[in-house]
Amino acid sequence: MADPAVALGRRRSASASWSRAAAYDRTHPQAADAVLAAGLAVLTGPYVVLHTAGGVAVWLCDAGLVLPLVWRRRYPEAVFAVLAAVALVQWVIAEPLASDVSLLVALFTVALQRPRRVAAAAGAVLEVGVVLASTRWNLAGSWDRSLIGLSGLAGVALLLGAALRERRAHLRELTERAARLESERDQQALIAAAAERTRIAREMHDVIAHSLAVIVTMADGAAAKLNRDPQQAGAAISSIAQVGRQALSDTRRLLGVLRDQVPDAGSPAPADLAPQPGLAELDGLMAQLRATGLDATVSYTGTMFPLAPGAQLTVYRLVQEAATNTLKHAPGATMVRVHVRWQEPTVEVRVIDNGPPPSTSPAQRPPVPAGGGHGIAGMRERVALYGGRVETGSLPGGGWVVRASFDANGGGRHGR
Repeated sequence: MADPAVALGRRRSASASWSRAAAYDRTHPQAADAVLAAGLAVLTGPYVVLHTAGGVAVWLCDAGLVLPLVWRRRYPEAVFAVLAAVALVQWVIAEPLASDVSLLVALFTVALQRPRRVAAAAGAVLEVGVVLASTRWNLAGSWDRSLIGLSGLAGVALLLGAALRERRAHLRELTERAARLESERDQQALIAAAAERTRIAREMHDVIAHSLAVIVTMADGAAAKLNRDPQQAGAAISSIAQVGRQALSDTRRLLGVLRDQVPDAGSPAPADLAPQPGLAELDGLMAQLRATGLDATVSYTGTMFPLAPGAQLTVYRLVQEAATNTLKHAPGATMVRVHVRWQEPTVEVRVIDNGPPPSTSPAQRPPVPAGGGHGIAGMRERVALYGGRVETGSLPGGGWVVRASFDANGGGRHGR
């Protein structure tokens, strides 16, 4: 009984040899075809010596049936035509040769590399040759058995080449489809990454711009009251520290999304896991504004209904950005009024301040362009996710209004 390890080694060696031969055939097709032609000449040459009368015509026909195979893959139709012509000369002046098998190789190559109609035409030509050979030479004892046998060989060569061609085409299609899917996956990943970067940039703008505006306003107020009212100045400074810590916490949370690596197990991450602000945090936002000296209030009308976290975040960021614009662009403003109106499924948010009237010089109230600026653009993008819109503009008696309305249930991307 053979050793299983030895048998396994032999199988692996044979598989490796076959893989190397297949790789050589793919990378050096003409050299491989030359080896095939040489091998066929070695195998069929003795038949000429042992079973024919020999002579120059026989040897020329034998060479003419073998040598063209060197170019069978480069010029399949031309090689088949040359072999068919040589076979016709052989039928006229010579005897049957073992090298006639080259016609089957040439037909297989045509069926493998060319369309079906070309392969069918080559098969028809070879079938004519089969009929001629069967009527002249009794290769199987009678012409009918010769016809059936040779026709069967030609049919096998034709069908085998066509089947292998279809298989290769199918594999090519699968490979191309896999490449397309991989490309689409990469594109979707890039789109998702770009959308996430946009979202993070919008969040960073909302957090940092608002916090810095609050800090600057409170710092100016604390500096003005430092000598006259140290106690109130100290409270303002404490509020500055609290707002700064909150901004730092929010910034760390947002930047944490950009990290590729998982945070260390021992590193604290309560800020990273903190929930996004919502309606419950509006009172805290108003308190921050009041700490800057603004009279800030929020009111509600209508029947409140549950909002998804993404919709709540949209409301909060709208109010935050509008209040930030008041601090940055309305230095004379003394109050901010926030009004939220519920009318299921619509939510309307309106933020009004009493900044300088429209007649005031632009230096006192720099205009906020309707289509520009990261803040206004961010508000429009957020509300657009829910099919809503944002309107901004000055009031007749002075002040500025930001009005947004959206369908809280209409967004397919409600955020995080």
